[in-house]
Amino acid sequence: MALEAYRELLRPPGASRLVITVLIGRIPIGIFSLAIVLLVRQQTGSFAQAGAASAAWAIGAGIVAPLQGRLVDHFGQPAVLIPSTLVNAVAVAGIVVAARNSASTWVLAGFAWLGGAALPPLGACMRSVWATLFADDAGARNTAYTFESVIAELFYIVGPIITTVLVTLSSPSVAMLAAIALSLIGTLGFATAALARSWHSEHHSHTRAGALGAPGMRTLMLAIVPTGMAFGALEVAMPAFVVAHGHRTAFAGILLSAMAVGSVLGGLWYGARRWSGPIVRRFIGLQIAFTLALLPLLLADSIPLMTVLMVLAGLALAPSAAAGYLLIDRITPPGTVTEATTWMMTANVAGGALGAGLAGIIVEDLSVRWALALACAGPIIGTIVTLLGRHRLEGPLTEAETAAGAAAATTEPPEPVGSSSGPAAR
Repeated sequence: MALEAYRELLRPPGASRLVITVLIGRIPIGIFSLAIVLLVRQQTGSFAQAGAASAAWAIGAGIVAPLQGRLVDHFGQPAVLIPSTLVNAVAVAGIVVAARNSASTWVLAGFAWLGGAALPPLGACMRSVWATLFADDAGARNTAYTFESVIAELFYIVGPIITTVLVTLSSPSVAMLAAIALSLIGTLGFATAALARSWHSEHHSHTRAGALGAPGMRTLMLAIVPTGMAFGALEVAMPAFVVAHGHRTAFAGILLSAMAVGSVLGGLWYGARRWSGPIVRRFIGLQIAFTLALLPLLLADSIPLMTVLMVLAGLALAPSAAAGYLLIDRITPPGTVTEATTWMMTANVAGGALGAGLAGIIVEDLSVRWALALACAGPIIGTIVTLLGRHRLEGPLTEAETAAGAAAATTEPPEPVGSSSGPAAR
């Protein structure tokens, strides 16, 4: 049954090509960040320059992603993906050349910002295609979105491994060039596929606010930012935790990967099942589950125990992300579906940056335990924001809710799924 649910994603003609190319094209996501740090540190001898380049990459990706999403909604996927991947390739090559020539921090950061800003929005484009292919099947969309979240986690496990192997066998420059090649092959293969070329967003009159013109989208983003603080805080807290327990900071990668493993396991289970009931209630439930799963981290007193607890903490991650994308299907204005999904990434990046910055100060001035408390506090705030703004997240009825209503009250016709912000509008 589980395999059948995921096999359903490949049934539409041409879907298998999209899945394969998106897998190839997104592997570099897990390579670029680490390879940039290793390359700049090796060539310049400066961790400060390496950190500045890495931060510039993340800022570029976070700020420009919604703009790319809006352009995709207006002009189609190939019109944005092809120039994006070409600019990204040039910018990454620029980082390699600049680092080898001991360029200034500003030059390195400039190329890194451009490379992050031009990172092709393959994930958002894939979700937009799935939203269209399975517009009348909320269950299949749930499986598709969960699959997307699981794959995103795998990139952050596989990417660093590939980077480590390439750096060990050759150099960080080779890792960067390999990432460029994978990005070009995957993105160009995706953008020239029939499904990507034929996909079109609904064209409606847009305000300058775009996807954020919907009150529900603004509420969702306000909830995701504090939730994203947990990830930034953990990226700082885990190295501090392993050092406090007498190990090298490299062990922090194991702990962070453990959370990704938990997310993959939870996502595979969640995506293989059909769910009924209001998506808003399910999203809130998964938010609460993630929050509760983080709390035991405060009790960890050893590396093995923390590893196990990180796996458990990650179980609700991919399911929560998938529920968030289904929620976006209900609340986003028509014609802004790609932009809306990219806003989720931006909100997570903003929250992660805030969490990392605060956690660094807390670790220095207080302790690791307080940094872990910050990681727990973020999702608590996010859940409260969701609960307070729940009325803004309510959208038109899903197919399952409509069917349930028809069965329970046959004397009254079910509410039509025809709102401009619902799945049917797509």
